[in-house]
Amino acid sequence: LPPKPGSGKVKPYQQYLPLGVYANPAGLKHAEAKALEISGLLAQRRFDWLEVEASSAADTCAAWLEKFRQAWWSQQGSAAKGQQDSAAKEKTALRWKKNFMYLGFSKLPPDKKLTAQLLGHILEKHWEPNSAGRRAACSRFARLAKFAGVPVDLSEKYGTYGVASVRRTIPSEEEVVAAIDGIKNKKWQWIAGMMACYNLRDHEAFLCSVEWREHEGQKYLVALVPEETKTGVRTAFPLPLEWVERWQLQDVRKPKVKAIVNSLYGSRTSAYFRANSIPFKPYDLRHAWALRAATKHGLPTVIAARMMGHSPQMNVNIYQRHIDQSRVEQAYFDAVKN
Repeated sequence: LPPKPGSGKVKPYQQYLPLGVYANPAGLKHAEAKALEISGLLAQRRFDWLEVEASSAADTCAAWLEKFRQAWWSQQGSAAKGQQDSAAKEKTALRWKKNFMYLGFSKLPPDKKLTAQLLGHILEKHWEPNSAGRRAACSRFARLAKFAGVPVDLSEKYGTYGVASVRRTIPSEEEVVAAIDGIKNKKWQWIAGMMACYNLRDHEAFLCSVEWREHEGQKYLVALVPEETKTGVRTAFPLPLEWVERWQLQDVRKPKVKAIVNSLYGSRTSAYFRANSIPFKPYDLRHAWALRAATKHGLPTVIAARMMGHSPQMNVNIYQRHIDQSRVEQAYFDAVKN
């Protein structure tokens, strides 16, 4: 290769050109392609160290992420195409972080060359096999690789994660009460109580408001879930009613958590549960509500699904499939007694 500028040499000599790929068959193919490209430049006397090194820099993760971001941004409508609405632009930026950076792109080393080998290595390093996180990251990495023209097959990395593969041990009503009664921090007790009593997702508990409503002379405290949540506006009703008074849910008390995306509320809630040795996951409270509604209170599936903010089919496939034999038997005995 010709001497690099400033090297002091005048004649071509053998030099190393790092490509940033692994020493395996795929890396060899890439090296051969690069060698052919350089041979062509040399034959045409067009080889230039500055252009070659700039080309290598253009192949880094940071460079491709920026190109991908710009292409994605241009597809997001008027808010992303120069509309002078700062709130709309901020929402678009948050969607980028939520849909891409938090789901895989933030793990990519910015100065490393974007290769199939690198993507596979990052997936194995940061996510457990058959996990929701790895599946989400695989999807984003495959999309980025296709955009960058990097041939990669991540099918084996996706794993078998899915709602049918997740097994949960849902806490009983007594276990839920004991755990929430034991939360000393009243603000976090309010969050947990709202999730348990009103079937709220963690971010919904942080974002909701409450109000009293009257029906046939009796007052009910309902939770009002706002638009900026996963499934949008809905009204949630307490089940059982006595939990409202038990944890004083009418007195709104929320921990000071700042979250630019809803998933961060979930991360903080999960971290609090783990740090305080609560024997189940926050989302298990929502599952427990669904099972109580079906087996103890006889709430029709279509009504329970509406209150939870999803379809009846999802209620059956995701929530009611966790009904264990003991709950089946108890529901039967309660039914025949009536």
